[in-house]
Amino acid sequence: MSVQQILTARLNISSILSTTITAIVLTGCSSFSDSDYNMHTYRFHDSAKGFISLNDTRINGAIVDKGLFYPKSAFSFTYRYCAKNTQSAAADIEEFDLLAKRVCDANHGQLIHQQTGTWCVDDANTVQEYPLFYAKISRTELWADLCLDGPFVTLKVIENTEASRDQWFEAAQILGYQPYSSNRRLVVPDSTHGHLYDAPKEPVATEFWNEESEYIYTQIGAVVCLYNRPEDTNIGYTYRGTVHSVGNGMVKVAATTKLRGDIRTAPVLEEVEWHRLAYITAAANSWFVCG
Repeated sequence: MSVQQILTARLNISSILSTTITAIVLTGCSSFSDSDYNMHTYRFHDSAKGFISLNDTRINGAIVDKGLFYPKSAFSFTYRYCAKNTQSAAADIEEFDLLAKRVCDANHGQLIHQQTGTWCVDDANTVQEYPLFYAKISRTELWADLCLDGPFVTLKVIENTEASRDQWFEAAQILGYQPYSSNRRLVVPDSTHGHLYDAPKEPVATEFWNEESEYIYTQIGAVVCLYNRPEDTNIGYTYRGTVHSVGNGMVKVAATTKLRGDIRTAPVLEEVEWHRLAYITAAANSWFVCG
């Protein structure tokens, strides 16, 4: 029996999705040597890319964030596209949802739901628990007027690509993973979420500095952005400008542009009328490099 036949039998994929998902899962074999550390067998990052490549609708999207600084540079991938219609978006979400479960199962892992979303882990709910990957897919009608027919679909993967075991464990926590402890509380999603929990917020840790924060803090004149959404509104705005001065962990920016939505996830850069120049001071880790 071939390796592919063994894998197909092992995953026991339904007849509807067997050809599609098996092909995607097979792209996930790790190319790392045993000297790096015992990585999981199938990478969901590769499987997600296979999911994207299956039809023109998904292919015609764009990478929102592939990371420029540690820890995102090694572990984070976010992609967006306009679905054909509401029904198509729902089918895509169901397919991606099932794919995440299949890949987790193939790695002998278990999906656990945290406030930041769903993680596939080894040895769930034990002191040996270890994160394998994070997966999320969601749709929003907010940008539907900018898509021809259907809603806006966003998928996100957080997964180790090249770091050591300890470095990945630390970075996963910065990106939202909560290690096992007696005080940890997992989320119990309702049945409408399927296998993945659609967390209300992306797993972004604002309390940590990383290479991007350090870069911004030392680069007077760098082009940076800040996203702000008041609690009483459905959409926020991105402010863009250049670093004017720094001190005590704060960065003062000479902002000249205000854009609708979070430019990291909005489908277009829609500038709104604003001041010619305004100074905004915020913590260094509130800003991100955008130019």
